[in-house]
Amino acid sequence: MTVPGPPAEPVEAGPPPRRRRVAVAAAWAVAAAALVATLLAAWLSAQVPWDVDGDGVDPIGLMYPAAGAFLISRRPRLLFPWLMWGTGVVWAAWSLLYSLSHWTAAFTSGVPAFIGWPALWLWLWAVPTFSAVMPLLFPDGRPPSRRWRLVLYADLTLMVGHSLMLGLAPDPSFELGVPMDNPFGVAALGTIPQTVESWIALPMLALSVLGVVSLGFRYRAAAPEVRRQIAWYFYAMVIYVAFWAVSSGDDPVMAFLRVFLAGGIPIAVIASVLRHQLYGIRLILNRTLVYGSLALVMGVTYSVLIWAGSTFAGDYGAVAGLAAAMATGAVFHPVRLRLQRSVDRLFDVERDPYKAADLLSRAVQRAGDPAEALAEAISLVRAAFGARGAAVEVWGEPALSFTDGALGHRMRAVELLWHGERVGRLLLAGARPAREQQAVMAKHLAELAHAVRLSTDLRQSRERISATRDEERRRLGRELHDGLGPALTSVTMTLDEARRRLERDPGSAGELLARVREEMTGTLVSVRELVYGLRPPVLDELGLAGALRAFGAGPGPRVEVRVDGSLDGLPAGVEMAAYRIAQEALTNARRHAGAASVVVAFLRESEALRLTVADDGKGLPDAPSPGVGLTSMRERAAEIGGACEIAPRPGGGTEVSALLPLPPLDPPPPAAA
Repeated sequence: MTVPGPPAEPVEAGPPPRRRRVAVAAAWAVAAAALVATLLAAWLSAQVPWDVDGDGVDPIGLMYPAAGAFLISRRPRLLFPWLMWGTGVVWAAWSLLYSLSHWTAAFTSGVPAFIGWPALWLWLWAVPTFSAVMPLLFPDGRPPSRRWRLVLYADLTLMVGHSLMLGLAPDPSFELGVPMDNPFGVAALGTIPQTVESWIALPMLALSVLGVVSLGFRYRAAAPEVRRQIAWYFYAMVIYVAFWAVSSGDDPVMAFLRVFLAGGIPIAVIASVLRHQLYGIRLILNRTLVYGSLALVMGVTYSVLIWAGSTFAGDYGAVAGLAAAMATGAVFHPVRLRLQRSVDRLFDVERDPYKAADLLSRAVQRAGDPAEALAEAISLVRAAFGARGAAVEVWGEPALSFTDGALGHRMRAVELLWHGERVGRLLLAGARPAREQQAVMAKHLAELAHAVRLSTDLRQSRERISATRDEERRRLGRELHDGLGPALTSVTMTLDEARRRLERDPGSAGELLARVREEMTGTLVSVRELVYGLRPPVLDELGLAGALRAFGAGPGPRVEVRVDGSLDGLPAGVEMAAYRIAQEALTNARRHAGAASVVVAFLRESEALRLTVADDGKGLPDAPSPGVGLTSMRERAAEIGGACEIAPRPGGGTEVSALLPLPPLDPPPPAAA
């Protein structure tokens, strides 16, 4: 049975939270500042009379902050976009400080500590991040498994330890490239920082290789769709790390190429976003293409009309402008619809509700079971609505949930009704479908949700039936082993003792034989109880109707048994199920209903036996709890492929209805010619 969940009110998607808007705006503002800092660093390096490492426009400071801000504007709660953004910002700040250090050394009296000291170590919070940490955490912000956390901890240890070593170097000229007095230098370290710096590339490269290997493990274990999303970034990292491994760290050309390849990493991530909808970017791209193209078309149209009006009707400039505006407004809606249809075809979005419903029906027919059909239907509904995420909650015990995409916190909820009964709800994120489209899809999803609920109930019922059967077998085996077995053993031993005493003491042998008779009598009673538990003998003696009349003859309400059709020749399973269901219903009427009369009615049809037990008692409570008896009746019916329902009786009381299938009757033999 489907157990309805709490009612759900449709929830409209409200405006984005203020903190999210502030975070996105701040990310773009800082990305713009990083762009300015990178360009300024390139200009300062060009003014210095000697060659500066990293001379030229640095692609890391240009591309990482912008790519990170773009991803943050879509998924601000994920860690990876913030890592990419932060890496670019830190690198841009380091580039500016490093170039400024050389510029001040060339054109002023010396390098100020507040400029030169951060330039010593700040790069260590960018390079290991994009080369080793980001592959470990792509794309969801978590390592592929717990064992990869050790690599993450090693990366953090290297970053903290080596930056601390460089910050405490007594003579930082080996790293900065220009002389500077380090106010935090520790003279006792001597040349240790320089020695560590000469060997630091090896552990950094090893950790970067492990980061790429972790990305490979994630790629191998991922679903095909996720593999396509990971592939671009994975191959970009493989190329970068492989080039790093074979290139010389002292060659400025190779160093420039490494930086250039590192700048290609955010391009790979954005390619995954645009081509394979990484981070659910599909909806924002759809709308951007539609309204961006619309703005371009409308702008060109208005400009052409204004130009034409000014050229051919110069004396009527104001009228020409008004006519151009009216003409642009007139074509706005048709052009928007055409652009929307074109972009929808590009993204496989179907907005016609009846075409989408036809696609949905075909997908359901291809599915193997209701759960698979519902999962496929949600994916199609999400595509049809152009939603960022879609889910269906199926109410019942247990509650089920099927999700496609990312829902987030802003959702629209739509009730799913099956013949007036609430079976669940549809949740949509990032979509506002038309009312007709929503109604058509909700109807199909309600049918599937109800089918999933029935399938789940049937599976649970079969599991309970199987468990009950196994428990009954264990009980029967225990009774035979602990009851009948020892009794027969005792009888056998007593008979052997009586046989030995017949020659020397016939009197005592008679006493033993009398005890054997008593034990055999008790054993026969136990056997009858076991047989009655399997199939009551009264069914064979009186038949189904007679057995129920005999059972109802006891104290309690008056029981009337009505039979429409013949009950002869019923299969043993059907006869047993009908007897136990009616017996349980009569027991409930005696104990709980307070009824004066009960009617047990049988109707034999060609393919089923209908059983109805109706009483005139006080009826069911408002919220009946499924006890052992009610569950037992349903399970006995389900065990032979039937169904049993307990409902209020019209006019008062309770009615138990069971439909038990019968095998088809053999056709009559053909008449003789």
